[in-house]
Amino acid sequence: MDKSKAFSKSGTITLPTKWRQRFGLLPGKLAELFYQNNSIYIKPAEKESTHNKRYISEKGTIHIPQELRREMGITYQSPYFLHVNEDEHCIVITHEDE
Repeated sequence: MDKSKAFSKSGTITLPTKWRQRFGLLPGKLAELFYQNNSIYIKPAEKESTHNKRYISEKGTIHIPQELRREMGITYQSPYFLHVNEDEHCIVITHEDE
């Protein structure tokens, strides 16, 4: 995606349907989220993983934990971008300071 979106007060974002389906991030499924290389990675959860885990909502939204947002320097209304990482089979959130 080229267009930035602003983080909501709750820290919930909507994942594009096409990408959710491609990576199996379907409603009711657990996703794992982790911070790496100044980005937040979202992918289907692995049982043994110790990363943060959140459920995908019926509307395709996911809550980004406050500790990950803080680590990345994201606050309410911060712009963010979503990218696909085909090699890692995940969706990546990046944040660029204005």
